[in-house]
Amino acid sequence: MRLVRCEPCTPPMPHTEGHRDEQASSEDRAPLLVLFNKETAAQLNPLPKDVIHIYPPWQSLSVEGSDCDIILNTHFSQKVSSSSKSSVASLPSPSAQKRMPYSLEKVFGLLEVCATTEDHSSKQDVQHAIGHFSLPGHCQSLLDAIEALGQAGCVGHSVEVVVQRVYSIPAPDFCSGSILKHRIKTSAVAPTAENTRTRLCVLVQDSYGMFSVVQLHLLASTDDLQKYCQMWQGKTCLLRAIKVVQRITRERHTWLFGLIHSLWPPLVPLKHLGCTPSLQTMQSEKVAGPPPSFCYLLCGQESSVEPIEDQPTSPLYFAPTVQTLKELMQSEVKSFPCSFVATVLHHKKQMGNIGQGEVWLAITDPSLQEERLEGPLRRTAAVCVNTSCALTSSVLESLHSPATHRISFRDVVKEHGIFLCTEQSVISLCPTEPSAQSSLGMLPKPVRLDALDSGVTPSSLCTVSGVIVGVDENTAYSWPACNHCGSDRLEMLPQQIFHCVSCKSFLDKPETRIQLEVILSQASLMDCTIKIKLQKKTVLSLLNTASLEGGEFSGYDVESVLGKELGPLNAYVRLITRKPSLWIGLEEISL
Repeated sequence: MRLVRCEPCTPPMPHTEGHRDEQASSEDRAPLLVLFNKETAAQLNPLPKDVIHIYPPWQSLSVEGSDCDIILNTHFSQKVSSSSKSSVASLPSPSAQKRMPYSLEKVFGLLEVCATTEDHSSKQDVQHAIGHFSLPGHCQSLLDAIEALGQAGCVGHSVEVVVQRVYSIPAPDFCSGSILKHRIKTSAVAPTAENTRTRLCVLVQDSYGMFSVVQLHLLASTDDLQKYCQMWQGKTCLLRAIKVVQRITRERHTWLFGLIHSLWPPLVPLKHLGCTPSLQTMQSEKVAGPPPSFCYLLCGQESSVEPIEDQPTSPLYFAPTVQTLKELMQSEVKSFPCSFVATVLHHKKQMGNIGQGEVWLAITDPSLQEERLEGPLRRTAAVCVNTSCALTSSVLESLHSPATHRISFRDVVKEHGIFLCTEQSVISLCPTEPSAQSSLGMLPKPVRLDALDSGVTPSSLCTVSGVIVGVDENTAYSWPACNHCGSDRLEMLPQQIFHCVSCKSFLDKPETRIQLEVILSQASLMDCTIKIKLQKKTVLSLLNTASLEGGEFSGYDVESVLGKELGPLNAYVRLITRKPSLWIGLEEISL
């Protein structure tokens, strides 16, 4: 902890000539002891003559026998001004003499006295804070508006902000702002992706640099997100009828503050709390400090965001920068938000249907498909779509389609060599017009993939060739499946007719599915175990096709498979283990 000896300062920014008398009289006021934790102290770096504004919910502790009140819970603090020539002088330290235990009876006595004056003083504080607003019922500072609401929880004044980002998040069945959680057991059947509801969110910033996240109404359709992006993003808007849900700190919301840090420093000079218009002009060239370490989570409705008419794109708006995958993969920064356009070559769902759980995508773009790719770059990259990232219906349809699609990824986090789609990420389908394709570049046909080597990464694509040296007989089997939906939930009816429980269709001869996993030996990886799950067409090319008679698979001879050559095959890297020896699990795919 950092213990700082301060004195109360009113008004917050005592630099104008009219306030010098008040500053001189403040020396007679009782001093304060302020406790900052390690993170807050590191950000503020409090020095003598600095002015610091402490925002709620701070607490005051009075101790009998002490000449100083103690200010606690100072996580939401901001340096208002800093002395240009501040010398680190030794300040009088608080007395370290031993104190007698404080009586609880006196505590309750103080509470009874304070209860009679609490309402009156709180009203005066609110009126004093509202008096700093530049216009009646209108202000430009999120922190001033939030501080003026007191215990009511609702901001009654309009706040002028710039919408930096518009995105949506998966919404549960109950209000997202509720602190209480339902204890009713949920159904074991997961909702379908089409029925998943999403909530509209905006990341806003005021002219003082402070950010807030505003959760709005539920979207009627997931594809409505693009409409609000065009209406609000980059525009100056007024926030009305918003409520405070939660105070958010950097330590608990790393991804959100990673996005906020990518929008810092601001593109234009910021205003400073407590400055008069004349003083604001003098400080217009002041360099912005560190990004905020806290913000507020607010909630409202669609009408809570109102764009100001005839306003162009705000100069404070920090538009996302679209980069190529080659540029992003060559970056040495460990973790940062980024935006790019890529083609999805393959997807792999971890559990359930797409849109209900974590999804892994193998992507590429023209920068990774150059004929000669220098350095340790790979031809494909991996994208993990987190469950907190909402997918639009158009993106879901494209992932279910066997064709490849070009998709835009916005505000995705690059971390540990992979791209992570989080709550603030937006994934949208790119237009398919020829003009748009030519401007973004075309992929070669067929797509170039890396040959399997020891540097391969999980969830990427590669080509593999080798000789079969073993067969996993525990995973070798065949089963009937529906010709229409591919489900294996079939029921045998009289007259040798099958009924599909999933799609309710009747089948005379269901399709036979075959699964076979073999172990390969590759000359370039002699000390490595390579196991690959083969597709049906490859299995039939290895086995005697005459064994498939009447739609039933009658088995095979292991000796007839060993020693045969395979490849080159396109494969998805499922799993890699490097201890005690290198082991690579692959799955054959079609591109």
